[in-house]
Amino acid sequence: MLIAQISDCHIRSDESPFDQLVNSTETLERVVAHLMSSGIKPDVLLATGDLTESGTEEEYSLLLELLAPIDIPVLPIPGNHDEGQQFRQALTNYLPEKLPQTHCSYVEDSYPVRLIGLDTSLEGRHDGHFDDERFEWLEEQLHQSPDKPTVIFTHFPPFMSGIHFMDISGLKDPERFCSLVEKNPQVKLVTSGHLHRPITTMIGTSIASVCPSTSHQLGLDLNPASGSLVDEPPSYQLHRWDGIRFVTHTAVAWEGKTFDLSSWINKVAEQASSGSGFPKK
Repeated sequence: MLIAQISDCHIRSDESPFDQLVNSTETLERVVAHLMSSGIKPDVLLATGDLTESGTEEEYSLLLELLAPIDIPVLPIPGNHDEGQQFRQALTNYLPEKLPQTHCSYVEDSYPVRLIGLDTSLEGRHDGHFDDERFEWLEEQLHQSPDKPTVIFTHFPPFMSGIHFMDISGLKDPERFCSLVEKNPQVKLVTSGHLHRPITTMIGTSIASVCPSTSHQLGLDLNPASGSLVDEPPSYQLHRWDGIRFVTHTAVAWEGKTFDLSSWINKVAEQASSGSGFPKK
């Protein structure tokens, strides 16, 4: 199974200081085109929050136009820049009919890997919370299928990244989330966004991955007193499930130079099939 992921698109309809750095509409267009023309069709696309900048009707309308070329199922989850009610209304065709009243969390169980979307965003706030209600909801979902490989996709990473200003304004009670995952080894991958960088760690026996942004990235700065935004290329991720484990690839939507290795690849395949290994010559 192949799972694609985009995050932190920050589609905006009004002028912003960020316009000096990047046009988030143009970068999402590039990511969608890159994904759809890659020659490898994922089974599903996870969209892990901050899909708009301010959660307005105009921004969601533009977002839907940009997502229209995607011809695979899209599973969205809100982030702190989204607005809950507008999110549900605009993306209703991507969401299941039944959702919890106070958070936009749900399960997609029709794939070889179970997909659990967990919404930890809070209305009117930029921090998130894994509170009693969300804990009980997620615990119940995990209890229902203890033997099926599972992915949890959410907006806020449930760990300290070392990017200080994002960590202290992120998810409350991340240890509580981690303790629940650690008790459920069927969770093979926890994937999120929010940090605008590709980051990987472990939670128990599960991989925890952060998807970079389709818009701007955060500068890699582990100094607690500083931080920056950078115009590194727009990116997305591909999570490949081989039946045992996930392998995550970060794809960069850019138009740099390429060198065709087809003839060399054919020679490698022939050498591998011969069974003689690859001695230096």
